[in-house]
Amino acid sequence: MEDTVVTSSVPAPSGAVLAALDGSPADGPLLDWAADEAARLGAPLRLVTAVDPGIQLTPYDAIVTGAPNLSDQLETDAQRLLEAAAERAGARHPGLHVATSAPWGPAAASIVRMAEGARLVVVGAPARALLERILLGSVALPVVAHAPCPVAVIPADTEVMPPRSIVVGVDGSERSGRAVALAAQMAAASGAALTAVIAWHLEVVDGVVVTEPGTPRWDAVEQRYASRAHQVVDPVAASHPDLAIDVRVVHATAPVALHDVAEELDADRVVVGSRGVGGFRGLLLGSVSRRVIEQAGRVVVVSR
Repeated sequence: MEDTVVTSSVPAPSGAVLAALDGSPADGPLLDWAADEAARLGAPLRLVTAVDPGIQLTPYDAIVTGAPNLSDQLETDAQRLLEAAAERAGARHPGLHVATSAPWGPAAASIVRMAEGARLVVVGAPARALLERILLGSVALPVVAHAPCPVAVIPADTEVMPPRSIVVGVDGSERSGRAVALAAQMAAASGAALTAVIAWHLEVVDGVVVTEPGTPRWDAVEQRYASRAHQVVDPVAASHPDLAIDVRVVHATAPVALHDVAEELDADRVVVGSRGVGGFRGLLLGSVSRRVIEQAGRVVVVSR
């Protein structure tokens, strides 16, 4: 491993994979996943842990007794965490360039600030059975909402292995086109199969709600959505001639469709846009993206 560079608040080098650590057991799969992804992409790895005491930095009793300053102890703990993580990443991928940072401040804000110029941010989340308990006040969702680059959310019980199957959500919007492009890059780098999913739920044709599969109205709706999906998928496929992208039209809400297809294919990750055709100006994280993060039960990557 190359020498680890320790900094305090310098943003990630251009194109780096940034892994956000917090000292919990979830750091293990998150770190391994981020190191594997950086190695596959040929990118440097930046390890970050935020130092956020949340209390007065120099307590009265420390001043009176001459005990070590709390800020010094927090800084020492952060550096130990980062040194151990850098050693683990280097052992997993010898030659991988690893740098570390321990910025001061609230975790989510620090990670977003450090992510400027990064290729991908990797954050942790509760185990799959607990993902629905993620709240907007947690670290993962604010980072997903505000980071300037794609964000991967790694459940604590993720089994880290090379991806075999990737599912990407499509809705015909420009953002979903960027999600397809990101998913295609990941699939091409790993040799994974790629499936694009577009969902429809309620459609009215000639004043009639479409409910019967196999009818002309149903087929017309399916063809229209397939055409919408191919408008964003085909240009990406043309730039990856060795990658086959399967397009599926599913009658369900988008989160349910993505969950069901990912379950059927045992997909290793789901890729979605931060918001799509239903989003409004100023909305940073759409309801579909949030629901997928909470319910997918696997790694979710949110593109920009």
